[in-house]
Amino acid sequence: MSQDSERVIRARRHVARGRQIVERQQRMVSNGGASTTEALKLLALFEATQNIFEDDLERILHEERNG
Repeated sequence: MSQDSERVIRARRHVARGRQIVERQQRMVSNGGASTTEALKLLALFEATQNIFEDDLERILHEERNG
């Protein structure tokens, strides 16, 4: 497997795992678990991280397409 393919696989894995984390945190916020203020702060952090993962995947895919 090429190094580029491995980068895509890793990036897709990060995106998928990040989505799971964001969804779990969204459920925690909507259920009113623990400290809502802290849960919202964590959710914002997870969402920002998820945006980075998704941007990174798009950049990698763009690089592969344009060689």
